[in-house]
Amino acid sequence: MEFKNFLKDNLDINFGIKKKIYILIKENLNFSIFSIFNYEDFEKIYFNANKKFIYINFVNNDINCLITYLTKENEYSLRNYFLKWIFKNPLKILIFLSNPINLFKDIKPPKNYLQLFHFVNLNLELIERKKKYDSINCIHKNVIKNKYDGIYVIYRNNNNRAKKYYQNNDFKIYKKNLFYSLSIKKF
Repeated sequence: MEFKNFLKDNLDINFGIKKKIYILIKENLNFSIFSIFNYEDFEKIYFNANKKFIYINFVNNDINCLITYLTKENEYSLRNYFLKWIFKNPLKILIFLSNPINLFKDIKPPKNYLQLFHFVNLNLELIERKKKYDSINCIHKNVIKNKYDGIYVIYRNNNNRAKKYYQNNDFKIYKKNLFYSLSIKKF
């Protein structure tokens, strides 16, 4: 599996790829806060603040795997943008808050870990599991380098596919509440 970096590989100039990422996240991560954004709002926050941390694997020009990381600085930018957006779109926030489980996602992560923000693997081609995990872990290692101790991810407890993937890939549960788990992997 070969990954391209959204910024380094100049994918940021391709409107079609941006739109595909937006649709991919809306269709596959419907519990994400991004699922309530329209494309213009999504583009402003997702690509402008975070394009350095977006990695994509393509199969025949289709997105096969999307990996996005979120630094603390970008998390603050995202929250600030979201707060401004709330005041402009109060009805949409009611839709998001109508599912009270979303309020429990705020689990405090360990210090010096980078958040694996979005991970979507569509498996458009059959790849041996070890090879796939090695490729993904290589991206993790390259991104954290000497800046972080590891990565963490937050997922719903009832998301069995995520739970199985993270367990198979040596993530350990760090914290858990009634609805969400925070798992870490040290590198």
